Amino acid sequence: MNFLQKIAKFLTANPQSTPAYWLYVECDRCGEKIKVCVNLHSDLSIRYGESGDEDSYFCRKMIIGVQRCFQPIEVEMTFDRNKKLKDRQIMGGQFISAEEFGS
Repeated sequence: MNFLQKIAKFLTANPQSTPAYWLYVECDRCGEKIKVCVNLHSDLSIRYGESGDEDSYFCRKMIIGVQRCFQPIEVEMTFDRNKKLKDRQIMGGQFISAEEFGS
């Protein structure tokens, strides 16, 4: 495989192969239900522990719907070193399940 083919393959990578965490939220003000993807490769920030080792990951998402009121919904999430969700908090909305979202 030549150099240009390698670049083309990298740029056209299958988005399904990117690990993701899906959030489903509902706006407190208008009730709009929103589905949000957290890309576990590019959306997480490393949070180092006391000894300087990689301790956990952090992600903050500002979510704004498109149908009604445009109120921002802020979600903060903490992931462990294996990128498994440890904690999540939401302001301006509520977490809902995929079934409640209707996917």
